[in-house]
Amino acid sequence: MFACAPDTVYLYSQSHGAARLAIRCPRLTIEDPLLTADTWNPEIEAAAQAASATITLTGVDTAAIMALPWTIDRLAFNYRGTSLSFQLAYSIQFAGPRSICLRTRGERHYATRREMACLL
Repeated sequence: MFACAPDTVYLYSQSHGAARLAIRCPRLTIEDPLLTADTWNPEIEAAAQAASATITLTGVDTAAIMALPWTIDRLAFNYRGTSLSFQLAYSIQFAGPRSICLRTRGERHYATRREMACLL
């Protein structure tokens, strides 16, 4: 599990003309088998990459997210000079008035340097 305070998270929709929304997010947690996979074993790494991760955003305005006229396809944020990007499944679980859970579709990118994982 990985947790951080990214401050701003960007939500995207490719299917609606690359719509983008920046939201304040005081806390974000990621539960991802890829973060603990044995990267020296190609089979284990491939299985972990194909599995989805769960991303929980805490302290967000869920009403604003519910009111979006488009589906969220991708989530991105910067943390300590690193850019992280996730392709998302098309379902959101509202875990409370200030918390949502998102699932990835398996495709995600953890940048290792100051490279851009996606254009913000």
